[in-house]
Amino acid sequence: MKIKSIFTLLSSGLLTCYFLYSALNGKYGMFNQFKYRAQEIVLSNSLTNIKRTTYSLEKKVARLSEDNMDLDLLDQQARKLLGLAKPNELIIQIK
Repeated sequence: MKIKSIFTLLSSGLLTCYFLYSALNGKYGMFNQFKYRAQEIVLSNSLTNIKRTTYSLEKKVARLSEDNMDLDLLDQQARKLLGLAKPNELIIQIK
């Protein structure tokens, strides 16, 4: 009778420890939830930056399309890409 109660107490203690460990460190445990939330914030910020960059590039492409040609932007991009300048212009390169 005494051995049965000790075994019951020991097994319930081990089960409690197992479930407590799983609740904290398991796949869906609290520590992983904090890690996933932090990762979500970082990825959300990264997505916002990528969307902002994409929007900026889409506007530049739209300004360089045949229907809506922005000659100043085209001139600026050509000079930047080819490294060309007029004789009266000064080129300053910062590296």
